[in-house]
Amino acid sequence: MPRTVDISDANAQFSRMIARVEAGEDVIVARDGIPIARIAPVARSIEETIALMRHERAKRPRVAAADIRASTENSRA
Repeated sequence: MPRTVDISDANAQFSRMIARVEAGEDVIVARDGIPIARIAPVARSIEETIALMRHERAKRPRVAAADIRASTENSRA
């Protein structure tokens, strides 16, 4: 169910509202309790989604398989 936000609250908390939309939630903006707009996530193609995931993954530090094995062995000891 979409979250309804008064226009003054939407203006004051725009960044939070957009974060909710990015997380997949629809937000209804209302004036005096009357819905006037819907903000919804933009549908991305599979190719765009994969490209975004690759871009985000490239920012993370790489971990070598040997480091993972060593960490696993140390936790068992």
